[in-house]
Amino acid sequence: MPRFRATAVVAAAALLMAGCATGPGLAKTNSPRRTVQAGADTSTSTDPSVKQSAQPGKPVDPAFAPERLRLINPCALIEKELLQTVGTPSKYSSSSYTRCSNYMKDKAGKTLNFTLDIGYSLTSSELKKATKQIAGLKSGEQKLNSTSCFISAVTQENPAQAVRLQVNTGTDGGEACEPGRKVLEGAVRKLKGNPQKYSPPKGSPVEVDPCAIVEKSTLAPVLGASPRALPYGLHQCSWTGQSAQMQIEFKTARIPKDGKFDSKSVETDLGGGLKGYQSFRDGAFPTCELVLIRTRDQADAGEIVEFIVAASKEKELDRCQAAQTFAKAVLPSLPQA
Repeated sequence: MPRFRATAVVAAAALLMAGCATGPGLAKTNSPRRTVQAGADTSTSTDPSVKQSAQPGKPVDPAFAPERLRLINPCALIEKELLQTVGTPSKYSSSSYTRCSNYMKDKAGKTLNFTLDIGYSLTSSELKKATKQIAGLKSGEQKLNSTSCFISAVTQENPAQAVRLQVNTGTDGGEACEPGRKVLEGAVRKLKGNPQKYSPPKGSPVEVDPCAIVEKSTLAPVLGASPRALPYGLHQCSWTGQSAQMQIEFKTARIPKDGKFDSKSVETDLGGGLKGYQSFRDGAFPTCELVLIRTRDQADAGEIVEFIVAASKEKELDRCQAAQTFAKAVLPSLPQA
């Protein structure tokens, strides 16, 4: 059964800013600096003796608690001063709450691109391979080729999450992992301090735990009595059951003028004057996606909640009706605009 990781109902807008990107519909707030002491753990030693907790649902340090991370502006973690230690920063771009990129140049003027994700969900295999160390955290590296490197610093072990940095140097660049380690270490240390946070507009779902607001009674008619929860990142949760799956995700998005996120979107009335936009996709695992707009600014940048109901072709189920019921059940638990 497929697992929805990042179903693309919309293409989230990439905001290009000279300073730290804030994401569509989210302002930024400045916090006083707090100094984090640098220790002797600045290397990428293979010593696995770093103290970490595998207690279910608990981060290895309170600084990495999901409820805290949801409000952190990821662009603030790779601030200009940090990037200048490895090259010349360019503009920041942010396509989601938890991701920030800077497509810059190294000190020789060659390609050096960084993309940082916080609250990134690791696989069990990735966690096992995290045998190095960065900034006091278990760390793992995946080098795809001479120009691409993925480095993760584990912030929680069960379920496994990390601060993850993707580095790409292009065909003209140098080795990717070395500058990546330096930037990721600086980002983790910044995260342990008091980094810039979002200042969410009224109605924003950015602080909500998607797994915590859905009752089993909402899932049971589609998935049965004992669905299995599958959190992914900080803003997505899905549940699997009897030949079916349900998912909720909070996203930043560029809001179309007519509210329709693709050509198949159909406006639907959810009651109380609230409109949703649903689209049905047939196939081996027919799926209905329902989008609700939660915030929207004058530039049509905003935030949405996406509900998905999917089931095997053999399962008798009105997927779009189930998605509407899903949305109506969850709405009272969402921040009100």
